[in-house]
Amino acid sequence: MKKVVTIFLAISLLATTPVFAAEQESNLIQLGEGMIEQEEGYWSKELTVDEIMAQKGIQSALETFYDEFPRTKAYKIMGSKVQRIEDGEEKNEISLGLKSEEEMFSLQFDIKTEKITEYIQRVFDVPESELPKTVRATLDKIYNLSPEARNLKFYGAEMYSYNIKEKEQGKMYSLGFNENEEIIEGEYNNKEFKIKLDETGEVTYFKFENIPLPLGNLEGNTKEEKAQDLLKQLYGEEANEYKIKKVTVRKEPRRGFVVFMPTSSEKYPIVVDFNNKDELNGLEVTTRDFLEFAGLL
Repeated sequence: MKKVVTIFLAISLLATTPVFAAEQESNLIQLGEGMIEQEEGYWSKELTVDEIMAQKGIQSALETFYDEFPRTKAYKIMGSKVQRIEDGEEKNEISLGLKSEEEMFSLQFDIKTEKITEYIQRVFDVPESELPKTVRATLDKIYNLSPEARNLKFYGAEMYSYNIKEKEQGKMYSLGFNENEEIIEGEYNNKEFKIKLDETGEVTYFKFENIPLPLGNLEGNTKEEKAQDLLKQLYGEEANEYKIKKVTVRKEPRRGFVVFMPTSSEKYPIVVDFNNKDELNGLEVTTRDFLEFAGLL
C-alpha cells in the first residue's frame, strides 16, 4: 500500500478520529486577529469573498488556476485564513473552496509565497458506468468473497483527485451500495457496503455497515489465517510484505481487529475487522499514529 494515499487517509481519519498533539504550543506563534483554535496546532477564521480577494497575490494565483480550469471561474468561492503547525514549522495560508453542484475544488494558498501549493478536486455523483475497469475488477473480488454484496444497489460515488506542489497524485474513488439505492437519514436496518480505492483498483477501505455481511471463500481455519488470505486476494504478492502485529478484541461492542504491519516504512499498516462470530467484514489502510492512539499496537 503505497504512500500515494496520504491525503486520502488524512481526509478519512480527520472525519472520525481525534487530532493528535501538535509539536508546538500556540504561544510559539503570533496568532492573527479573530483566529479560533479548531484543533491543537490549527487555527482559522472564516473570510468573506471581499476579504479573500483583498489578500495580496490571491487574485493572480486564482487567475492562473482559472486558466487551467476555466469552468471554476463561475463557481461559488468561500474560504478561511489558516495558521497551523506542520513538522514544527508555522504555516500561514488561505484555505479556499470553489464549488458547483457537480464538483468542488479545495485549494491551499500560501500567504508567504503567494502561490497555490496544492488542490483537491472532488467530483460528486460519479455515474457507475463511468467507473474505471480497474475499480470494477476490484468490486468483483469483493463480490466473490461476499456474493450477497452483489445484490446491493449502487447509490453513489465520488472521485477525488490531488495535485500537490504541481504534481498529480492520482485519483481516488469512494463508492456506496445498499438495499434502497439511496441514503435514508436515520435508517440503520439496511445492508450497506462502502469502499474506497484508487484508480488502479487498490483498496484503502471497505466495510459492511449496519448489518455486516461476512466474507467467505477465504482459505484458513482461523480469523488470522483468513485475514492473511484476504490481503492476498486484494493485493496479490504485495500481501507477503505484511505481517500480523497484534489481534485485539473489544467487548463493547463485540468486535475485533487484526493489525498487519508492513516490512517497509514506505507502506501503511492495514487493519482487518471481524465480528462477534470471528467473521471478517472489513478492511482499512491506516497510519501508525492512529493505531497507537487507538491502542491497537
